[in-house]
Amino acid sequence: MFNRALSFLFLASAFNNTDAFVYTASSSRSWGLNAINPKSAFSFAKKAAKVRSMADLIGKDKDGNVVRVPVKNIEREWSDGDFKADGEFSVYLFLPEEKEIKGCAFFMHGFSQYPVAYRQTLSEACEVAGVAIIAVETGVTDKFVRKDAEGKSGLQFNLQRAILEDTKQCIKMVLDGDEAFAEYNVTKKTVGKNIAVMGHSMGGGLCFPLAADCKCIEYVFTMAPAFGEPQFNPIIEGVKKRTPKHSMLLAGGWDLIARAAKVESISAAANSHKKNSSVYVKIARGLHTGFEDKIVLFSIPISSILKAIELIGILGLFDFAFVKSVEKLAGVLEFLRTKTGQIDGSGALMNYFLCAMVAGTTITPEAAEKYLDDNIADKFEKKFEFKYGEEEN
Repeated sequence: MFNRALSFLFLASAFNNTDAFVYTASSSRSWGLNAINPKSAFSFAKKAAKVRSMADLIGKDKDGNVVRVPVKNIEREWSDGDFKADGEFSVYLFLPEEKEIKGCAFFMHGFSQYPVAYRQTLSEACEVAGVAIIAVETGVTDKFVRKDAEGKSGLQFNLQRAILEDTKQCIKMVLDGDEAFAEYNVTKKTVGKNIAVMGHSMGGGLCFPLAADCKCIEYVFTMAPAFGEPQFNPIIEGVKKRTPKHSMLLAGGWDLIARAAKVESISAAANSHKKNSSVYVKIARGLHTGFEDKIVLFSIPISSILKAIELIGILGLFDFAFVKSVEKLAGVLEFLRTKTGQIDGSGALMNYFLCAMVAGTTITPEAAEKYLDDNIADKFEKKFEFKYGEEEN
């Protein structure tokens, strides 16, 4: 019975709180559009990064059209103090098919997720705004992340440092005109100052330390940004060190991992340093995983896990009643996650944010709400509450 209960709780967690392990980031560094701080603890070789192309990621959009996402493997060329990174990391490039590239956004995923969990949202945002989106696939199952998991740093720190530094390396490669991205016309010349960092959960929390380190980042879009280790706090190590000019933070009202009040505290801190710089959006009955197109656990779709559980039930390892109760719970949670307007609304707000960035227009609660109202079903409009984040009285 105890084992059954564990399995049942695991599945529920996979649907609503898959990202239960939150985040740490890397130590403070600062580099701008044209140069790296000479005191920085991490550095790059002067040569271009060693890059090799991988097979394109093939998927379909919500209309059933085939979507190809180029994938590249890049050799790590960063260090952190005495630690020198090694190995390769994969990068997904979401590129507008017909529009000219007007900017670039760098996306960081949640703890147990991979970019594939957000593919549809990212593909649509890139197409609507004419913005290239680059997402590192560095994950918790990577050998590089796991190799020192039992050592001083631990798995969580290794993962967060790797995602953050891999993303920074990609930013620098774009600004330096590295051929890996230049061949797709993603360069400093084409993106200009229209550079954003985006993320969900762990990745959302990492956005603010990254923006504090990188002076070229003035736009931050996060979905359920999560707090983690004190030394990588998104407020203390992020907005208090350097506040981006524009940020938007989305929070789910039913999120048990990145609670709405905690998310708003980040927005409030940003506004205390730069007035009206940060828009806070609360989604009624929003879930932590409600920001993902597809729930994956270590890159395995939950749908596949459900099929495995059903097979186990057929083999008699779980009784039939237990299997059916799991399926019913899964159905309820999937309905709450996908049929309440959260995914559509958060995707529309990402589109708005990136469109406003490339157009150079002011990001405000009023403008965001109007864009949402024009691009989402009427029945979902009242789920979203917009304001500038503020401290509780």
